[in-house]
Amino acid sequence: MMKPYIPPHVTDYYRADIDGLRAFAVLSVVLYHAFPKVVTGGFVGVDVFFVISGFLISKILFTEITEHRFSFTTFFERRIRRIFPALAVCLAAVSAFGFVPLTPPELGQLGKHVFFGAGFLSNIVLWSESGYFDSVGTYKPLLHLWSLGIEEQFYILWPALLWLAFRLKAKVGRLLAVLCLASFTINVALSTTDISADFYLPVSRFWELLAGAGLAWRGQFVLSPNVRSSISFAGLVALLTSAGLFTAEMRFPGWLALLPVAGAVAVILAGPEATVNRIFFSNRAAVFVGLISYPLYLWHWPLISYAYVIRLGQAPTPLMATALVAAGFLLAWVTYRFIEYPVRFGAHRHGRTQIVAACVAVLGACGLVLWAKNGFPDRFPPLPGVDIRKIGDAKLDADFKPTKDMQVSNHGWTLVAHLGHGERKVALSGDSQLLHYGPRVQQLADEGQLAAKTYFVTGPRCPPVPGVIQRDKFAACASLPGILADLVQREKVQSVALGAAWGGYSDEGMLIERDGRQLPANTKEGMDAFYANLEDYVRLLQSRGARVYLVLGVPFHERFNPGKMVTRSLTGFRIAPDVEKAVPIAELQAAHATVNAKLRAVGEHTGTTLLDPLPDICGSGGDSCLPFFGAGEPKFSDNVHLRPIFVGEHIRFLDPLLK
Repeated sequence: MMKPYIPPHVTDYYRADIDGLRAFAVLSVVLYHAFPKVVTGGFVGVDVFFVISGFLISKILFTEITEHRFSFTTFFERRIRRIFPALAVCLAAVSAFGFVPLTPPELGQLGKHVFFGAGFLSNIVLWSESGYFDSVGTYKPLLHLWSLGIEEQFYILWPALLWLAFRLKAKVGRLLAVLCLASFTINVALSTTDISADFYLPVSRFWELLAGAGLAWRGQFVLSPNVRSSISFAGLVALLTSAGLFTAEMRFPGWLALLPVAGAVAVILAGPEATVNRIFFSNRAAVFVGLISYPLYLWHWPLISYAYVIRLGQAPTPLMATALVAAGFLLAWVTYRFIEYPVRFGAHRHGRTQIVAACVAVLGACGLVLWAKNGFPDRFPPLPGVDIRKIGDAKLDADFKPTKDMQVSNHGWTLVAHLGHGERKVALSGDSQLLHYGPRVQQLADEGQLAAKTYFVTGPRCPPVPGVIQRDKFAACASLPGILADLVQREKVQSVALGAAWGGYSDEGMLIERDGRQLPANTKEGMDAFYANLEDYVRLLQSRGARVYLVLGVPFHERFNPGKMVTRSLTGFRIAPDVEKAVPIAELQAAHATVNAKLRAVGEHTGTTLLDPLPDICGSGGDSCLPFFGAGEPKFSDNVHLRPIFVGEHIRFLDPLLK
């Protein structure tokens, strides 16, 4: 019989198979980040970590509280020795290296994340940043600290609640059940209304830790060896299924999180002698990876994130990703062996606890300074025209959440809001390429020139076209056309402008439903159905009394993208050559020629007016389009979305509808 590997300095609570389960969790996450097209659901490893943490911490708490030897001071000192040493080293290294490839605004954002990461509030700040145009997660080297925030928030609340429950002689099992059910209910509710809140907020995640706590409270189950082995096998199947079949586009956690959580619960419940636990989770290799799982989790993502940064958003090559994973393992072992292990198990633990706590506090303060100073842009002398600071500001400038005066009636996947109080009523509807004109409406309102009550019915990647069937979280877009049609009829809207990235709805897996058939969007037949549905929808809106306008898509070109205006390397960054070179308008028009021809046909068939933003973006009368305006300010925040500052002052093609 294979005996489990038992590392030194174990406690009475130690189970080798749980370290092996940690190995599964961390490898799932690491491989998902390194090879996202291969391990598509590896993000469920975090959910496995939550169950493990809830089980182990609660087992200690239940024992110490019932034996009247629990101390908040001792508990939090243990947590500090466990969490802070590796975290301090990681925060210091990530911050120091950030001065090399990051622009000042990016470095300022990193400082913000260091500050909140040191305070275990990363999940809250990342949730506050999430939205239509949040900067790409791959440019956030500390993105992964969100899960650490949730765990630490649980560690603060749960011991206090348990201690109070025992003091009041409350039914702990009943308390566990109520809290777990309440958290799970919130999770399911948020998964349909606000997926970012569901993902990041502790209240919708605590049920996963409480599932582990429930195991600890129930204690050892009396089960036969065959039953234990069956349970462990079922748990492994659940874990492998979720890691292998889930995708990032799914509305996760929601109901889906039940599968990895149940899998982790089953493996722990089965016990160390179950067949799968002995063979799969208790071998020396699995236990070793489990022992270094925490520093490996901390190190792997900054390495991968900085690779994305240096490669200007492109994913690392398979060879590069493999090397980064190997580097993560090396750093994790070094951190565990020479930093984490001595602090946790060496002499003078109390003094070392104070030192590492002080280190994290100092690093948090340094992050706050970086954030407050916006990444120290004065490190770079101001240049005439284009400079690093302006490019960095543009890249972080894509924030098209509801403007300050919008009255929001629904802010789920589909935003429904209005601005202004005029007699005339106008509706703007579509995806993010329509919503990014919101700042112009706000500008007119600020100037007292907004004469129309202006409604917004928009959603990320939501075309204003019925019958577009998208997968996973984008499936919610199907409701947008109906919401707009009802609004037009109910509010007697006189004018409707429909806008979208019209050419962006031909992805593989997207379907267009027409005449009872579902046609692949990436075929000619599917695209014909898309524009036929648009034509029918325009006629529907017209039948309800609205005059309809079709807004052509914005010109797109890689040279417009601030992310491509800087070249980066392991030694630093500089402005890309020919960054100020204009793009021929003929080239921009050619890229949209097919789509615009389809839209013109819809306009001719329905008597609809087409609105073209190109003259406002590029200027009228010229034959080329500059990427910049004013004193070297980029017009775009990426290659397809305009900056609010540019839209507010320069995009006027909607003004006749609004003034």
